[in-house]
Amino acid sequence: MIYRLQRMLLILFYTLTMVGLSIPLGMGISALFPNHLYPLLIAMVLYLVLVVVLGSLIHTISYIPYNLARAFDPVKNDIASGRINGVEELGKRITAFTREFYDFAFLDVDHAFLYTGETGLLSDEDLSDAFEAMESFGMDNVSQALHGATYAGKVEYHNHSFHLVIVPIRFGGNWLGYMGILSRKKIGRLYLHFLDEFEDYFLDDQLMYLMNK
Repeated sequence: MIYRLQRMLLILFYTLTMVGLSIPLGMGISALFPNHLYPLLIAMVLYLVLVVVLGSLIHTISYIPYNLARAFDPVKNDIASGRINGVEELGKRITAFTREFYDFAFLDVDHAFLYTGETGLLSDEDLSDAFEAMESFGMDNVSQALHGATYAGKVEYHNHSFHLVIVPIRFGGNWLGYMGILSRKKIGRLYLHFLDEFEDYFLDDQLMYLMNK
């Protein structure tokens, strides 16, 4: 409840600030170009684009931390209750969860897959083309040398080009596998940090628990 109130106040403050700044901006443009409407319209359109982009950024940054924990809770409950009792089941559930939750303007996951030495590549979708690419790249070995979510280039899947991000999964320094993310939009460094936190606070311990059952 407190988080929701804080987030609402943040969005309200941002909206009022942007509206307030638009007034002196409009007055300044009008003073520079008196009796000319086009410069004012162009400036306002560009300002509106900036407001929308920054607003989307704030929305994503403020939404993910709290709502990720709430959204992931059913997965943790199913592991604790035994509904998910193996790594293969977890892999399919996690990849579906990742694709459904990360649906933001700057962090939009179109497809996801999980690799462990025990199970190989897993996904809730048929990603055979992507799996072949991962095997040809030797991504299981490559991922062991990575530290944190890393942009790995482009891969072709179903005649479309996707940006590939590899998230190595470690627990206590031990490499457990990796998660692969395919996105039509390139994911920036700031948002790679959110994927690292997902691995660190939600994924690695659940995977280790099921691997040791």
